[in-house]
This record gives sequence, C-alpha cells and structure tokens, in this order.
Amino acid sequence: MTDIVIIDYKNGGNLFSVNNSLESIGANTQLSSDPKVIESASKIVFPGVGSFAKAITSLKDLGIYDVLIKKIQDDIPVLAVCVGMQALFQSSTETAGIGNGVKGMGIIPAEVTKFDQKPGIKIPHMGWNAVHNHNPENPLFKGIPQDSHFYFVHSYRVDDQELEGYSKATTDYGEQFISHVWNGRNLFACQFHPEKSAKVGLQLLENFMRL
Repeated sequence: MTDIVIIDYKNGGNLFSVNNSLESIGANTQLSSDPKVIESASKIVFPGVGSFAKAITSLKDLGIYDVLIKKIQDDIPVLAVCVGMQALFQSSTETAGIGNGVKGMGIIPAEVTKFDQKPGIKIPHMGWNAVHNHNPENPLFKGIPQDSHFYFVHSYRVDDQELEGYSKATTDYGEQFISHVWNGRNLFACQFHPEKSAKVGLQLLENFMRL
C-alpha cells in the first residue's frame, strides 16, 4: 500500500527531488495526477515550483482541485510545499495582471504578496534561512532545533500576521513572513523546501511520514 501520494500536476518542478527524499527515509511513495489515486491516498504531498496561476489552473484541468480540497477537509495528512503552500491561500498578487486574477483554493484566509523592494534585499529570496517555530506542539518540527536553517527559493510570501485557528513558523528576510502554517490537525504547509534542506529537511519529511 502506498504511504504517500505526491501530486503530479505537470508544473511541480521539484516532484522528483521530493520523491527521492521521501524514498531515502523509507517512505512508500507514488507520483500521480489521477484524481482517483489522490482520492484514495492516506497521505498527500502537494509540491510546487514556479507560477501560482499555472499550479491552480493545472489542478483544475486535471480534475484534482476539488479532490484535494475534500481530502484536506476530511483530515487526511497533507504537506504543501512552496507554490503548493501559496495555492492554499485566497489569492496571490502574482496573478493580478492575468484576466480577473486567478484565485487560490481559499483554505487559509490570507493573500500571498511579493516581497517589498528594500536596500540589500534581493528578490527572489534564495538560499538558507532560519525558521522559528511558534508552536512546540507542531509534530512536523519534532527533533528539529529551534531556528534551524531551511532552503528557500521564492519571490512571493505571506506577511507575518495572525491567522485565527492556525499555528505558524516565521522567517526574517528584510521583514518577517510566514514560512510554515499548521491547522492544528492534518494540514501542514512550508514555504521552504524540505527536500533541499539536508538533515533538518529529511527530519521534517520523516516526521510527516510517521504521522
């Protein structure tokens, strides 16, 4: 039986590195764009690199969009990564010039916006940075030291703000932004890339595998 289904929505450039990292820690994985396979999954990883709009559009074109929302609502463990995390929010300013804008999944009540231009701050935010977990009960950070460094590649982020009903981790890059969100039950979302984050990234993935 497959432990973890990794959603292949044809625009997730980090699919194989996510799969390889999970397999390296003993996970039984399957890459799939089949809604029926995703519907029957016991755990899901929703990866992503690139465009918010393409991610949302591809999910809808493949018939995955509504299935993924239902799996989250049914409390199936889901780990969203990078653009996968951003897609969970209501909207992104990345899509502002595309027709009337491509809306996000609307699961988390906030907007994704671009980093502000500031002296000494390069966009995209690329490289290693500290992640400060605000909830010691978060099972994904078990065994991971506070302020461990994870690997980031992104130009858009969610401002640090209170999200009612959600736990968070934050990172500083000219400002404080939300680098991880947990709904207290089954939904985990990381702006950073655990599959590119060496030992601490593998620990986080192992924690997810063992939920």
